Amino acid sequence: MSSPAHAIYSSTFSLSLQGHEFQPQYDVQLIFNETARSRLLCAAACSQNPSCRTFDYDSSSHRCRLFEADLTNGAIIATGSQTSIVGCVILSASLYASMYNQSCSACQKNRYQTCSSTTNTCQCPGNSYWN
Repeated sequence: MSSPAHAIYSSTFSLSLQGHEFQPQYDVQLIFNETARSRLLCAAACSQNPSCRTFDYDSSSHRCRLFEADLTNGAIIATGSQTSIVGCVILSASLYASMYNQSCSACQKNRYQTCSSTTNTCQCPGNSYWN
């Protein structure tokens, strides 16, 4: 789905090579640490969480971790497990420009922008910005 109203369901990810995991700059940037049956389900959990910018998944342990950090405040590092992979949400200005500062009806159920109760317009979620 490419409609902005359905953007919460249309995240695009960049995947690392096998044998890597994500190391956030701060532990508080970990927002989810559970098990998932597959890498696809882990990616879907990230896509449905507006705060998630990065996930890592280990197919042998089924560990799925979601992070609000991205590569500007974390790093992809090599790990001893060859079954671990990192996914990063790909962000572009087009995800924001078409509805930023528009009426809240433009960003309902949108992963990338939320309705500001102060201005009644679409804005970036907390800890996010675009210019």
